[in-house]
Amino acid sequence: MRGRLVEGVEIYQQLWTEASAAFERGCPQIDLSLLDKSKDLRRSVTLALRPSVGVQAKVSQLVSELAAIAPGQYFYQPEEFHVTVLSIISGTELWRQEMGQLAAGRALINEVLARQPAFTIRFRGVTASPSAVMIQGFPARDALNKLRDELRTAFAQNGLIGQLDRRYKISTAHITIIRFSQAFTDWKKLASLLAENRETDFGETTVDRIQLVWSDWYASAVTARTLQEYRLQQA
Repeated sequence: MRGRLVEGVEIYQQLWTEASAAFERGCPQIDLSLLDKSKDLRRSVTLALRPSVGVQAKVSQLVSELAAIAPGQYFYQPEEFHVTVLSIISGTELWRQEMGQLAAGRALINEVLARQPAFTIRFRGVTASPSAVMIQGFPARDALNKLRDELRTAFAQNGLIGQLDRRYKISTAHITIIRFSQAFTDWKKLASLLAENRETDFGETTVDRIQLVWSDWYASAVTARTLQEYRLQQA
């Protein structure tokens, strides 16, 4: 457990180091698809969890501060804040071809999540990548990664592992709050505000339910549809 916690901290730090260098050079990665999302046909099916209302409020306050100094970027709304538990169908334009296997996958998800206990996540600190800004999440007892491992094992044992982790093997519990959608003249000012919040405590969430969600690449509220909600076991 301790090893994975350290790994999570190291991942967040590595991302921050890469983002800081990009901000210093004034050349973060711009996602041009955000200029008109209606033309982006990528869709995904994802297991996701939502932060508590209290966490959402504190994160929203920071988002407002960031929007004031970096207007024009793509800012997530409170109803879009989420932690990806596992990507079942990764964002692709060919998502319809993979939906046929979703029924089998959902049966496995039902089986695995039915025996999972509720757990907590502490959201503390901000990190970034060259393309986005994120809130750092730290699950108690490494519960989230244990849950992910059980899902991966169940999918592998049933010949469905090819559907998972296609973009990357997720191992953190971050909330993405900004994506960079256009050139911005004062990246150093943005980096400075982010640095001030590297240790900010955004609160704790008790995760007692997980959603299976169909959405676009950005988990936009306008397209997202909850396919099923799973209740975790109460202590």
